[in-house]
Amino acid sequence: MPLSDRNRFEQAINIISTRIKLILLQLPDNMTEEIYEIRLRTNKPVIIVTSAGSSFLTEKGKLTKIYSDNCVLSSIQEISDTLNRACSYSIHSFQQSINNGFITIDGGHRIGVCGTAVFLPDRSFNVKDISSLNIRIARQVFGAARFITDSLMKNEVKSIIIAGPPSSGKTTLLRDFAYRISSGFLNDLYKTVVIDERGELSAPHCGVTQNDLGMNTDILINYKKRDAVEISLRSLSPDYIIFDEICTDEDVESIKSGLNSGVKFAVSVHCGNEMELKEKSIIKILTDTNAFAYIILLSNSMKPGAVNKIYKTESKKDETVWTDINPSVLDSCRCSYSLTDEKQNSSFGKDSNTD
Repeated sequence: MPLSDRNRFEQAINIISTRIKLILLQLPDNMTEEIYEIRLRTNKPVIIVTSAGSSFLTEKGKLTKIYSDNCVLSSIQEISDTLNRACSYSIHSFQQSINNGFITIDGGHRIGVCGTAVFLPDRSFNVKDISSLNIRIARQVFGAARFITDSLMKNEVKSIIIAGPPSSGKTTLLRDFAYRISSGFLNDLYKTVVIDERGELSAPHCGVTQNDLGMNTDILINYKKRDAVEISLRSLSPDYIIFDEICTDEDVESIKSGLNSGVKFAVSVHCGNEMELKEKSIIKILTDTNAFAYIILLSNSMKPGAVNKIYKTESKKDETVWTDINPSVLDSCRCSYSLTDEKQNSSFGKDSNTD
């Protein structure tokens, strides 16, 4: 069963050093469900990020916009203790993840790591003297992708690209999109494969995924995208493949091999704004395949999943043309998105006597 917001919050903070964790546990439920990030910096105040912005944590377990002596500071020892807990007291085995800038813990929560880079003779590097940690709390938002299925895919499932800056809600949308297309919201139980390279989409814990990715979804966890796409095509016969954060030529080639097999894709890519989106080489390569029908650009707002632009892509005279979706459609998309935890129920295959 998917965890409640409070349980997810407690799961995420369980790795935090004891003194700070006990203060965080004093926060009321209605406050913890709004928390996106907890930021710890050496000898600096603990910062809590919510939809209302950044606030300080006080010793009495409250949030304030005003800094005072009552605000909680995190020491270098507490930073070290938190990192050790996140790495299950084996930092060496997580060194590559730390070098990549983050650690993913049970539940799909991501710990951003900042420190000092030490370059090695082979031009690789390690990170030491960790100075700050950013705990990003992963949550499932049912209904987040409703506008995609209801407004953009009424007649046919299509391949899509979701673009946006960090924390804009790309993973949230992909997670709910997988749930909806494989659970009958489009009047069919589409065979869906989710490639969850870092465990952020499904949130696995002890072999059980804590996020509901749908009734007809297979999940490949910790696989490289290239290997997972190959396995999917060879043995899972998917209608749809979904994965997060394409960033390499290898990722693009994996997508193209799947497209050649007739599979649809939903993928995400980091992108700061409209100009960057149109100049990004990965986007151009994908749209030139003529397989991706829509690009959804998310805004840099505190509301995850807020839509900035939706483009329809079409091939005309050997050129890929981007067309802005009618503003009225975009408005309906915005209205249909809700930051609630009320789970949407698929009507496909339901017993008519079921409430």
